[in-house]
Amino acid sequence: MPFRLLVVASLLFTACSADHGPRLTPSPSHASLFGQVDVTFSGDVAALGDIQSVTVGHIAAYNVRATASDVTVTLQGAPSPGAVDVEVVGSRGSSLHRGAFTYDPPAAGVPLVWAAFGASYTHGCVSLGIDAHTQVHGISGDIGRAAGVYLGLPLFVDGLMPALQTSDFNADCSPKSGAGSIDAGKLLGQIGDKLTDPATGLYDLRRGRIDTTLVPRNVAVGGSKVADVLDGGSSYVALLENLVEDPNVQGSDALRSPDRSQIDRLEALDPDVAFTTDLMGNDMDMAVIQSDDLHPEMATPLATMQAGLTQMMARLGRLHGQYFIANMPSLTAVPNVAVLRAKLVAVGASTDAFDAKVKELDELAAGYNDALVQAVAPYPNLHIVDFKGQVESQLGGIRVAGEWLTGDRFGGLFSLDGLHLTDTAYALYANLFIDAINGVLQTQIAHVDADAIHAGDADAPSVLRAAGLTCVPPPR
Repeated sequence: MPFRLLVVASLLFTACSADHGPRLTPSPSHASLFGQVDVTFSGDVAALGDIQSVTVGHIAAYNVRATASDVTVTLQGAPSPGAVDVEVVGSRGSSLHRGAFTYDPPAAGVPLVWAAFGASYTHGCVSLGIDAHTQVHGISGDIGRAAGVYLGLPLFVDGLMPALQTSDFNADCSPKSGAGSIDAGKLLGQIGDKLTDPATGLYDLRRGRIDTTLVPRNVAVGGSKVADVLDGGSSYVALLENLVEDPNVQGSDALRSPDRSQIDRLEALDPDVAFTTDLMGNDMDMAVIQSDDLHPEMATPLATMQAGLTQMMARLGRLHGQYFIANMPSLTAVPNVAVLRAKLVAVGASTDAFDAKVKELDELAAGYNDALVQAVAPYPNLHIVDFKGQVESQLGGIRVAGEWLTGDRFGGLFSLDGLHLTDTAYALYANLFIDAINGVLQTQIAHVDADAIHAGDADAPSVLRAAGLTCVPPPR
């Protein structure tokens, strides 16, 4: 009797999982593991009724657009190459076909398992906003796409963290109604309001993710400091971290530090390659973005940074993969510092105290970088990427797609918040990482086409001038 039951169960499973429904032909028929491309499946879609879901390789596609004869979706990629199943579920039936789409392997020598960690640059933030566009077209997306590898991006829904727009500024570039300020309490309130279920009055993090079932491999969380990457964040960082790691955390638990930190997750995955583009930035950024003055006291003390980096690099150094870790440019290069100093000069005030704070912060940034060098030194699988050098070489100006870009306010390298990068600058930064990765792995990952990215960059100086902002640096 047990044998007969087993046979019946097996037959039932086979019947339920066999190809069925109208055959839908994909175009294109294959994609890289990174995904994030549109695919159209053509056939008798009308027979399925209203389309409810599309999965490709057991990973949900998103941005579903259906007609009677086709359905177009955006893929999220896949962790492994090969032929995968496609299932389309509608209100009147479903279509399941085995091996109907193919994910391509990465180029020769490029390992399969990648991850990203860190803070808002790596997470995918532009002009204080994070959404599917900024995540896919930020630096992590650029690197993953170029390498043809899966990063499992934890895509945020549109409107959860909307980016600043030119309409948030007056013609003289002064912000309207506090736009452009980075206030953790304000951000927590705004995000919390959108994540709150109106029926219960409680946080429902599922309201903030496009796909609540996807397990991310880009585990970076905006706002994280080194201590948060090590041990998990609190307050709004915890909220974002839970949204990234487990959007099924609900209610007041959404503000609780998660059970696993970013480093815990890296240890569990043990990727072949991992990178972080902004590990130390949040330990100093609040010191340079205030509207009244520089505040060195808001930066993480050097001794605390040294201890955190030493612990983190020891844990990463025990893993088998290759880790690429950016150093930090002096954050006194952000546009707000020049703006604050210019205000003092305009009223004839002394800049001596201000300049002393600039020097203090520059020295602290150098100390952070020295601490990173010392922390990675014992571990041959840890590699420093010289972001500091790139910033110093490009802030004065670089020409991309014929347009001169600078690190000045609205100069094309910093986005509208004056801290996070533009799409174009992220592309340039991604190429720095690609060069470092190619050098270590002896691969030939192609550069991101920064000219093509710039053609669609909403924060390009030419676009900002056309929008009527009069403070944008003149073309040259």
